[in-house]
Amino acid sequence: MITLITTWVTEKIVAVITVTVVAVAAVPTTLILTTEHQVTVTVTQQQTQARIVLIQTVKKAGDDLIVKLQNAEDSCTTQVTTIVTSSKAKAIRLDTHLAQAKVQMHGAVSPFVTAIQKDEEHFQQLAVLTPEDEQNELEHLQLIELESLGDGQTTGVVIVTCQIVVIEIKIIVVEVEHHFEGGDED
Repeated sequence: MITLITTWVTEKIVAVITVTVVAVAAVPTTLILTTEHQVTVTVTQQQTQARIVLIQTVKKAGDDLIVKLQNAEDSCTTQVTTIVTSSKAKAIRLDTHLAQAKVQMHGAVSPFVTAIQKDEEHFQQLAVLTPEDEQNELEHLQLIELESLGDGQTTGVVIVTCQIVVIEIKIIVVEVEHHFEGGDED
């Protein structure tokens, strides 16, 4: 009887050993498949974790750049608003110009924000992500920052637009003040 049970168990073990799945205790999400030819295939959550880290790094860099762009827009809008509100002319005479200045400034920032958001989405959709892909995306974000804000040695589109808007609004304020000098403002 023992021989019969031993033979039966041995046959079943041989059949089961053909493909063995072993979960490794150190990394519970690691799956090792071993066949009779000793081929090992490893599927790990580490790949998923690495992907998440790469995506998060790019997302954070993109979001940080969006915040910088929005801060530059807000700063310029504040400058323009201050010029208008400190004017001797009634604010109502300058409201249209102030609104145009804000739209012009937003128009300079908006395309860069949209480009960053599209890049972030595209990066997340890639089937395979490598550290090289992450580095390429980060470099692309740096180019967007250089083009939009400059780097201290060069002036970016957003900064130039702000300077133009500030100069234009100063000219308009001077013209309005000059035109309505002498109590003619009412």
